[in-house]
Amino acid sequence: MLKRALGVGLLILLTLSGCGKERKGKDTVYDVVVRTIDGKVIRLSDYEGKVIIVDFWATWCKPCRKSIPDFNRLQREFGDSLLILGISKDDSPEDVRAFMREIPIEYPVAMSSKKLEERFGGILGLPTAFLIDRKGRIVKKFLGYKPYRVWKENVEALLSR
Repeated sequence: MLKRALGVGLLILLTLSGCGKERKGKDTVYDVVVRTIDGKVIRLSDYEGKVIIVDFWATWCKPCRKSIPDFNRLQREFGDSLLILGISKDDSPEDVRAFMREIPIEYPVAMSSKKLEERFGGILGLPTAFLIDRKGRIVKKFLGYKPYRVWKENVEALLSR
């Protein structure tokens, strides 16, 4: 009985782990393509080899607003090694542009869609951010505001790999 349970457990583990092989396709976010509120097309596949943060946010969300200076600072500090992509859940790009005239955002911003949210497993609260490694894999999901120090440590850890 124990032998059978161990065998079933091993089978499940191997199935879930993909037998140790690196998988592509839906296991990476490189299939994601968005158009920014400025009209630029961003393909995450163009950022292979870089660390990516995808941040779902809204102008009316106070914790989201608190994150913006931290993300601006990270983008300046890490430059071309990092892409931060803001995904706004506001009703219109005009609302976001008006907000950005008051509070500058130094990284690209696109509008959210149901399809995009589903691609990231659903967005249940704001802010929700995803940390993506240099191979395009989501390695962490963050719910709520996280201070600059947390982001910096996580980005540095991925860049050192």
